[in-house]
Amino acid sequence: MNATRYVRPVFRETWARITEESLNERDGIPAVVKHHPALENWSTLRGAPSGRASDELRYALKIAISAYDHQLVGVCLQRTLEIVSAGEQDPRWDTWWAASGKVERGKLLVTGELAHAWLNDADLNSDNLAYAGRDTSEGALQRPIWSELAQSEYLHGIQALVVSGALESANELLRGARKFTSVQSHYDWNSRLVGLLLEHSSESTLQDHFDPYFDQVRDPTISTQSAIHKQDRQLGIPLLRLRLALIRWIYIERQPVAGNWRHIIGQIGY
Repeated sequence: MNATRYVRPVFRETWARITEESLNERDGIPAVVKHHPALENWSTLRGAPSGRASDELRYALKIAISAYDHQLVGVCLQRTLEIVSAGEQDPRWDTWWAASGKVERGKLLVTGELAHAWLNDADLNSDNLAYAGRDTSEGALQRPIWSELAQSEYLHGIQALVVSGALESANELLRGARKFTSVQSHYDWNSRLVGLLLEHSSESTLQDHFDPYFDQVRDPTISTQSAIHKQDRQLGIPLLRLRLALIRWIYIERQPVAGNWRHIIGQIGY
């Protein structure tokens, strides 16, 4: 008897509605762009700028999933790069932001690499992305508490390494990590994924492992901190969607990144 084949859910209509709501001129993304410059209050910014850069990349993604050619996609990507550039040169990494500097700088640079490649419909700089991903994971270990945030950041860095093609480095970090009590299921899924990639598993085997989880993540009703698995919550869902879309494109679709960003993003809004 044949097993029932997994049928992928379609979220196109829901994403279209969410995108339309986010483009509300009064209180949506257009209002943020109009009234709040990317470097607003920069000199008094207390926290590291990685969060601000990620917000801009998240805005671009939220629009592009259903309205890829909307002018604000490019605007938000440009704003992302403006923040990353200012952040890279800021001296406060040695003062105000020093305590969490490695992880926050790693996240900032990952965001910058993704935004730059997307804006230019170009390939990723694999070396830069791998460096930033490793810093993100290693920096997460330096946080004083191995919290849900730190554990999520650690896996964020590993996924950046996977996107860059540095599978051995990703596997090394997965094997050398602490216990993932807060995001155990997400850790297990990533470990299995890296193992399958290192084994050069078939497209169908990868798809069977990858797509059910990706479909949970790309579900637009999943909020930023919702439970994907009952026993854990994975933080940063919007940009997790983007990293997984890149991984799927590179390792399952097996297509080049350059010239295909429209299709990479389109996987989320299917």
